[in-house]
This record gives sequence, structure tokens and C-alpha cells, in this order.
Amino acid sequence: MSIIIENVNCSRKNRSILRNVSLKIPKGTVMGMLGPNGAGKTTLIRLISGLARPDSGRILVKGEEAALRSVAFRRLIGLVPQENNFESELTIEQSMVCYARLYGLPKPRQQVEKICQHFRIGGWRQKYPDKLSGGMKRRAMIARAMLPEPEILLLDEPSVGLDPDMRQEIWQLLKQLRSAGKTVLLTTHYMEEAETLCDSIAFLRSGQLVYTGTTAGLRQYLSPLRELSLDEAFVELSHGGDGRLVQEVG
Repeated sequence: MSIIIENVNCSRKNRSILRNVSLKIPKGTVMGMLGPNGAGKTTLIRLISGLARPDSGRILVKGEEAALRSVAFRRLIGLVPQENNFESELTIEQSMVCYARLYGLPKPRQQVEKICQHFRIGGWRQKYPDKLSGGMKRRAMIARAMLPEPEILLLDEPSVGLDPDMRQEIWQLLKQLRSAGKTVLLTTHYMEEAETLCDSIAFLRSGQLVYTGTTAGLRQYLSPLRELSLDEAFVELSHGGDGRLVQEVG
């Protein structure tokens, strides 16, 4: 397993955010983390990346405990947050060179040039972030996250706010990463995105994991007698469904 989450609880300002979450993500797969706003998806991404610590439980990434953020652990994880976090006073290339140096990569400029060519951003790497579209920035953020060649990529709402054409480009990029053997965990509100990209999904509601399995399994479980759309399934689970907790179905 690439990622093992064991009985994780997390609270902030006396408010429970995650409650007894356990999950396993196999190597080389894409898992989609679904759920309504405030369900705890972004918090779970932060815990897996080691940027926050759980109150109890533990998270193992390739055997490394996330909360300790060892050097080996930091090399394993690539993180793409939802919001653009490029420095406004640096060009995309300058920002990526700084990132490469932060990770101690040899010949950082050559590494940046190579990754820019691979992700097809070389034509505008000299531009400042405010001169780029949302999709261009998202592509550059994914490229930057892949600079240290991590085995695992975490993405928080990777296609939110993008037009359909750019969304398709990002999806194609993520498919290529899966084909290269990378493990990908992404949060999303788009049911089409989950069905297109993900080998499996996990659904969080009010900090609890209420479903893990496939999109087809989710539809069948919630409505065995009629065909249910993924959007309908999302609404059903978001509003509680029949109150059952579902684990590893489908």
C-alpha cells in the first residue's frame, strides 16, 4: 500500500473535523476523495502531506509516518493545493528553481527545464503567475510538485474553476501520471471527474468515511432497483442517505 490511514481523528478549535477515519490507497492507483464542503477532505490532504498532525491515529506513506515529515517522507509526496501559491514577484521558472533547490536537487535549472518540457509549459515559464490563466497555473503547479519525482501526488480540487477544455487537459495529464505508476489522491466535487479518472473513491460526510469502493458500486448500493446518476448518488450521500455507514463496497 502507498498510503495507510489508521483510526485518524482531528479537531480544530474544539470542532471535530475527522472522526475515526481509516483508509488504504494501493500503489499506482488514482483515488478520488468526495464529499460536501466542510466534510474534511482538505484537512485529510494536509494530514497525509504532513502539514498538520492528527489528534490520534496515524498515517503511513510508504512506511514513513506522515506526522514526522522526515527527509525521505518529503521526497515521497507531491502536493498541489487548490489555491495558486506561486510567489507573485517571481516568474514560474524562478519559483520552480527555488523549489528544486529547496529539495536539494542537483543542477536545479536543468531539472526545471526538463520538467517544463515534459509538462509542456516551456513557452510561458518566464511569465509571472498573474499573467497566466487558471489552467496554465494549475498545470505549472503540477509540474512543480513533480520536480522531486515523488511517488505520490496529492491534489486538492485540481480542476475547480477551469473551463471544460482545460479540465480535459488536466485530466489527460493525471492519466499520464497514473500510467507512469504514480499514486494519485485527489479531492473533487465533479462526479464526471471521479468516474473518468479514479480507480476507486472514498466519500466523507461530516468527518466520517461513509463509503469506499467504485463509482459503479456506489450507484448499485444506493439504488439497486433503478439506475442512479453519480450526481444523484452524491446528493444522496451528502444528505445522509439512509444513515448507513458503508465501507469497502463495490
